Amino acid sequence: MNKVMAKNSPVRKWLPWLVMFVVVVAVLSVALFGSSYTPTPADRVAEISRTVKCPTCAGESVAESNAPASQEIRRQINERVSQGQSDEEIRTYFAAKYGQDIILIPPSSGVNALVWILPVIAVAVAIAVLVIVFRRWTGEPELEASDDDRAAVEAALAQYEADPHGEGQSR
Repeated sequence: MNKVMAKNSPVRKWLPWLVMFVVVVAVLSVALFGSSYTPTPADRVAEISRTVKCPTCAGESVAESNAPASQEIRRQINERVSQGQSDEEIRTYFAAKYGQDIILIPPSSGVNALVWILPVIAVAVAIAVLVIVFRRWTGEPELEASDDDRAAVEAALAQYEADPHGEGQSR
């Protein structure tokens, strides 16, 4: 085991990367495939209501507001869900009727795509910076002997060869 985990062993070098890869794959797998939950129509109505802004209230979604306009929009969402329309079709309907500002989720196209892309880029850059910093921390500096160091070692070896027991002239 000592040879496997030796200082310059490939296992020691690649083991942290392998562990990180396994963790990332596991997390992404759970995120992509882990949820087999199928929302009920009531769940869909509630979710869509949270993404549509109340046309008469300042800063509230249709789900939070009790204004008559919000109640009507919730009723329309419920009706469209029961008709089998997709969430995106329902949001598109309200955006066409009230304007794009009624949708609380920014569209993922054009300049608004930055809202979706920048966090991913920021996380990737942060991970890259951490990898670089950790590599620098774990990398031991290479020491090189100077000519003075070599001369001191040669002098010590010469003295040892002349007097291997370190007794001097006392014998």
